[in-house]
Parts: sequence; structure tokens; C-alpha cells
Amino acid sequence: MSYGEPLAKSGEPPLTLAEHLRQVADYARAVTEAYRPHWQRLLGEEWASCVSQALILAALAHDLGKAADGFQQALQSRRRGWDFRHEVLSAALLLSEGLKEGRVRLAAAAVLTHHRDLTDSQLCNDAGLPPLPDPQIVEIAQRKFHTKAGELRANWEWLRSFCHQHLQLQLPDSPDKLLPPTEFLRQLKSSLHETTFQDREATALLLARGWLMAADHAASAGVAEFKAVLPTPRLPELRPFQRRAGGHEGDAFLEAPTGAGKTIAALCWALRNRKAGERIFYLLPYQASIEAMADVLERQFGRENVAVLHARALDYAFREHFERVGEYEAAYAQARWETELNRLAHKPIKVATPFQLLKWLFGVPRFEIGISEMVGGLFIFDEIHAYDAHVVALIAEMVRALKRLGGRFLFMSATFPPFLKELLQKALGEEATDLGLSVGDDDDWTRRFLTQARHRLRWHDEPLEALLPEAVRAAREGKRVLIVANRVAQAQEIYQALREELEGVYLLHSRFARRDRVAKERTIVEALRERTENVRVLVATQVVEVSLDVSFDTIFTEVAPVDDLLQRFGRVNRYGEHPSGVDVHVARRFDEEQLRWVYDLDRIRATLEKAPDDGEAITVKTAMEWVRGVYQGGWTEKEQRRFEQAQTSFRSILQALRPLHHAPEGEVEFSGLFRSVEVLPLELYDEYVRHVEEKRYLLATQLLVPIPLGTFHMLNRRGLLSPLSKKRRDLRDGTLIADVRYDAELGLLPTEVNLDSYLL
Repeated sequence: MSYGEPLAKSGEPPLTLAEHLRQVADYARAVTEAYRPHWQRLLGEEWASCVSQALILAALAHDLGKAADGFQQALQSRRRGWDFRHEVLSAALLLSEGLKEGRVRLAAAAVLTHHRDLTDSQLCNDAGLPPLPDPQIVEIAQRKFHTKAGELRANWEWLRSFCHQHLQLQLPDSPDKLLPPTEFLRQLKSSLHETTFQDREATALLLARGWLMAADHAASAGVAEFKAVLPTPRLPELRPFQRRAGGHEGDAFLEAPTGAGKTIAALCWALRNRKAGERIFYLLPYQASIEAMADVLERQFGRENVAVLHARALDYAFREHFERVGEYEAAYAQARWETELNRLAHKPIKVATPFQLLKWLFGVPRFEIGISEMVGGLFIFDEIHAYDAHVVALIAEMVRALKRLGGRFLFMSATFPPFLKELLQKALGEEATDLGLSVGDDDDWTRRFLTQARHRLRWHDEPLEALLPEAVRAAREGKRVLIVANRVAQAQEIYQALREELEGVYLLHSRFARRDRVAKERTIVEALRERTENVRVLVATQVVEVSLDVSFDTIFTEVAPVDDLLQRFGRVNRYGEHPSGVDVHVARRFDEEQLRWVYDLDRIRATLEKAPDDGEAITVKTAMEWVRGVYQGGWTEKEQRRFEQAQTSFRSILQALRPLHHAPEGEVEFSGLFRSVEVLPLELYDEYVRHVEEKRYLLATQLLVPIPLGTFHMLNRRGLLSPLSKKRRDLRDGTLIADVRYDAELGLLPTEVNLDSYLL
């Protein structure tokens, strides 16, 4: 060998095994200091102490098996592999003095499974416990173990010295005396068979494995620091409800309208409730709103303390860097580094969708990392009303599970149906305080905010399309007009009609390629904020409710459930620039056959029945009463069925969750939550292939268009979807080509066949 002691990584400079183990142990010690108070509350002093000691022991021992000569040769020659799980040797070394201490058992379990879980066949074979316990197979496995253990001989004295100094472990005189961890593995599997992850010993195993993997990943990525301390933010002068939030300990609800300052209140609550180094999870319903919130939090706490987590995080980061540097490789490298950094456990504030937390409870691989980090966490749900019955059921069960793990919760929304608050209250299992705005607050701002009417409701008995002449008049009078349709095809038709009447008409919906949608959103936001003449009318679908922080002068919208309507109104006179209020126009008539695929029609009817009268000013009080009236009966019958089905299914997944195992059935169930598919429009095929051939994969994926499952099935039945590999056999990335028209101005038009593909 070329080096005087074994290596953990080759490269320039190489990293010695001793240095890597010390780095992981230092990270583990910081975790222990930050989380020890929460482990004590969760497990009691004895088990918390056991986890703390086991984690550091595991950190120091997890890669000792890499000292084998064969592994070192493979590492330095950069061969593909060594054909043996090094963690089996690491566990055998740790267990060489027997199983007399609980901390050793926890540490050995974490070490043995820090790369593969207990279902992995190679891990079991190398540990001497093959799936088929045939005597000949067992004997072959044991001979292989002893052969590989013998390869430790070249570094045996180094191992003995390291283990004695750092682990207080006395190794035998020779590696020939090491035994495979067969019996330990058998007992471990047996003990976990009838347990759940919320049993005390199972929780301890989960924490030991989860934090060992997290520490190992961080150290391997060059992240030496586990961040626990947050800088003090520079907050504006606090309003009464924000001061209440900053003085309250424990779970809470906060109902306050858009523009009241809920984010500042949430930060005050989180800082008041933070006990040690536990994480703050700021959760939003949609990816589109995450980036804006991350910017707000980064300004307060610094980018080094804020992680952005969602399915498209890499795309967002890449786009930001690519636009700045204009060079793919540099932008990709920086975006990949930032995204991977955010996935590590070291940043104390996480901005995410609830799905990023839910996935851990579905038992995806390495779920122990996510659950370990969520122990004792502070969870801020922003706009909880924005979920359907299925997702609310999952969130409620997640709250119930995380509450048992010491979580504390703040639920915020502009409107809070009482039944939803009661449902979440039941999941919490204890009383939560209401921190919302109150007419009893003795300050001018609160009184003005609660009584000010930014909007006057105008009902129309015609369909939305009949209101277009009035919208055109408003635009010609110099008003910025927002038109919201409930369906993409409807929005496309309205846009084409208005384009013949006006200049400065824009279209925004979900069926654009991601590249085109981002460009449109940026153009619209810049034009509206700078008050240029570019945008006179924006025709949009529900995406405008969450994706744009802008303000229009009036709106024409088709009727929708009351909470969605109020979100749309929130994009009009958003900053109170019209003190006397503005008209918001709602079309009552709609196509029931079309809209039933978008909304629950019973909810639409209730919205109309409980609505304020035509011409009535919408104050905070009026809006809250409208929401409560519509939701006074709770879920509709259809929604209740979906809620109960999701609740039952998720509870069974949680019940089956076991530490040191991942749950394939949970992975399948989780992937089914996303009721959309991405397709490649045929017009963009050549550009997509060019990017792929140049290995510019992120530029390629920005050409994909999301479509709902209903549209997917319709196109599939008509034979308009085909795998990319059918056109290019060398490209097998699973991409589907949609042989329908795509227009950068209109988006995907799934009912219009791409005629060019039929020309000879």
C-alpha cells in the first residue's frame, strides 16, 4: 500500500480513515448536544443517554471495515468494488467483546445498516445469514466472512490502537478470532418483527441509524458543522397578534388575512418555542410559493441557515445560476451542490411542501434520517386550507405521529373553517391557542385592518365568457385586469378572444413547459411591479392563487369554492393601493359537466348559497363568516369518503413502519399522491434530444409539460402518447412524447392533433 494508514477516500488529497471517522464523530457530538433535551422527553433519561453514547460510538466505528486490504486496493486503483459489505466487518469489530451493553447493540445495529437496510440480501449473506439457511450456503457465507476478515491483518495494529484509544474497545490478538455478526443480525430481525417505529427501543434504533447516516453524508460532502444556533433576526415593529405569537409556548392556530404579517408572527412563535438545536419546518402547499418564502427567510437568517426542499429544487437552483453565468456545467455543478447541501440535516430551517415530510413516514429508503431530524421539531403550516380531503387526512395523521415525537405546531391560514381546526385539534391531542387578529386589540392598525374593505363583491348571472366586454372596457380605462378561469382550455379560449381586442394580454396556466412558464411569470411580475404598460390583462387558472405576489386593479372570475375565491381576490388591491376598495366580479353560471372534474359541485353550490349579497363590501369579518357558512357541515359526502379512505390507508402504513427497513409498498402509495404526469410535446422533441445528447439534462427536463391523469388517460386512449425510446432506441429515460400541438404562447393543446407529424 502507498500510505502509512488506511484511507476512507482516494483523491487529491486523500482522506485517511481516522480523519473521516473523527469528522463523523464530531458531527454526531453536535447532534447529540442539540437533540439531547428532546430525546430525554421522548425516551426518558436512560434511553436518551444510550442513544447519545451509541451514536458517537457508531460514528467512530462505522467504516472500520474499510481497513481491509482488499478494500484499500480497490479504493486506490478505483476498481468498481470489493464484493463484500465493509459495514459487516465494522459491526464484527464493534461486537468483538460481546453484547453486554445496550449502547453497543444500538451502535452495532446502526453501523451494520448505515448503507443497506435489513432486507438487503448481500448484507445478510455477508453477515452469515443468507435467506436460504441451507447448511452448505451458510458454510460458504461464513468462509467468505473469515477470508475478508483476514484482509484486516495488514492494518490490524492500527485498528487495535484506534479502537483502544477512541472506542475503549480491546480487539483480539488476531482478525482470525473475529466472528460474523450472524446471531446479532438474527436477534435484531426477530426483535423488530412485532414492533413499530414508535416503541421506545425501536425509536432508539431509528435515531441511531438516522443520525449516523446523516452525519456520514454530511462529513462525506465536506460539511463539518451541524448548525444549531440561529442569528437574531431584524424584525419590524410588532403588531399585537405578532407579539402574542412571540410570547406563546406550545401549539397554536393563527387566522389572519393576506397582508397582515403572518410570516413575522410565525418567526416570533418559532424563536419563542425553540429549546435547543431542533429544526424549524416552514411548510407551504405549493412549490411555486416556496422560493419566495425562502428568500424572505434567507434575508432574516442568512442563506447558510435556510434549506429549500421540494421535488423541483434542483431545477430552481439551476435556473438561477444558469441565468447568471450562462454556462451549463458551472451552473449545474453549483445547483447540484446547493441542492445536495439542502438535503443534508445541517441547516436548521427547512422550507418545504408537506410532501417532503410525509415521504419519510411512507417508509422511503433512509426514512430514519427524516424522522430523526423531525423529532422535537417546530412545524409551521402556512395556508392549511389549500389541501383536498385526501391530503388533509395525511397531514392530520402526520401531525398525530410527529406530536408523539415531540413536535410543536403552528397552523396559519387566511380563513380557517371550524371543522378543519377541530380536526387538527384532535390530531394534536391537546388544546391549542388561537393567536389570530382580535377586535379587542387596542391599536389603530388592527381596527383599520379588520374593518377595511379592499373588495366589493359583484355577482353576474352570466358565464365568465359573457363578462369579457366589461373586462375589455376596464382594461381600456387603464385598469390592470385579472381574469381567472377554472379550466386550462377555457383560459386558452378566453385569451385568444381577448388578444383580438387588446394588446398586453398574457396567459398563465399549468400546461406550459417549465421553461416557458417561468419566463412568463417573471415578465408578468416585473411588469406589474414596475407599473409598465406591458401587462393590461392576465388570463389565468388557479395557478395565480399561489404563484404570483402581484396586485391587480380588478378581477373577473368564474365561481369557485369560497376559499379559492378569496385567494383570487387576494391578488386584487393586494397592498391596499385603492383605499376605497375595488370591484371583484364573479360569474355564477358554469358548465357542471366540465367543472365537476375540477371541484366538488356541492362546495360550489354552498359557496353561492352562503355568499354575501351583490355590492356588499368584503371585510375580514365578512370573509370569515362566508367561509364558516360554506364549511359548517364539514366535508361533503364525497370528501368524507376520500378523507376516511386516506386516513385508514396511511394508518396501516404507519403501523407497518419498522426501523432499519424501508417499505416498498409505502413508496408506491406515496408516488400515487401526485396525480399528474409529465410529457414532452412533439414540437420540442428536437431540442430535447439535442440537450440530452449534450448531457444538458436539466435544460431538457425544462421542456416537459405536466398534465393531469385524466388528460394522460385521454391522450393514451387516442394513441397520442408514445415512449421516447420508440423514436430513439438509444434514449430510454422513460419520457413520453405527446403528439398534440404545443404553442409557447398558448401552452399544450391536448385536443388539437399536431398536423405536422402527419405530413409526408
